[in-house]
Amino acid sequence: MNASILACGIVDEVGIAGTRGVTATWQDLEMQVPGTGKTMKVLFDKADPTFRRIDMLARSLVLACEAADLEALLTPAQRQEASICVESDLGALATDLNFASSLNDECVHAGIFPYSLTSTSLGEVALRYKLRGPTISMSVRDGDAGESLREALRMLNCGDCSHVVTGVVDTLREPAVGRPAIMRAIVAVLSADDPGSGLGTLSWPERSATNIDPFLQFAAMCR
Repeated sequence: MNASILACGIVDEVGIAGTRGVTATWQDLEMQVPGTGKTMKVLFDKADPTFRRIDMLARSLVLACEAADLEALLTPAQRQEASICVESDLGALATDLNFASSLNDECVHAGIFPYSLTSTSLGEVALRYKLRGPTISMSVRDGDAGESLREALRMLNCGDCSHVVTGVVDTLREPAVGRPAIMRAIVAVLSADDPGSGLGTLSWPERSATNIDPFLQFAAMCR
């Protein structure tokens, strides 16, 4: 199974980059990863009044999609059939810890509770870019990295959708419950294989016994 890679975007502890041509570090932006309520306006000259309220997972995903220029990349008709398939090892752990901590405060952070589901973060992407195809949030374990890529190729091959926004997202600002701090969201926009277009071809990613990160090729395309 193959698919064309149309665009990529990345948000990590260094900054934001994508095939849209944007490259910025958090140090230059004078912002903490993954940005503030002003990040969308500063980087993309785009008003997004709800961006400040979403959690780190959703914020990272939205910024990565914007760095891939998702809105301009797909036509309105294509977005009606475009799907989302994103994997995560940590899931919404950062939000869960934040909410649990707020239980000791005078005011519980009820606004972040919906983000205890990783599917809510994917919903934020779908709403912003009007993606109307199936939305799949995948939980992976060590050794299963790349399962979202395999599922995305299955969806394209079966005709479930015309395009897929696929990738990985894990956010944890500080080490917790035995897990190291990590901050990354990497997305790629895939379409049915067309050798004459795109940035290259994604082939069926095999599970690696050497723990090679299958998303490194997308990260390299961004910077």
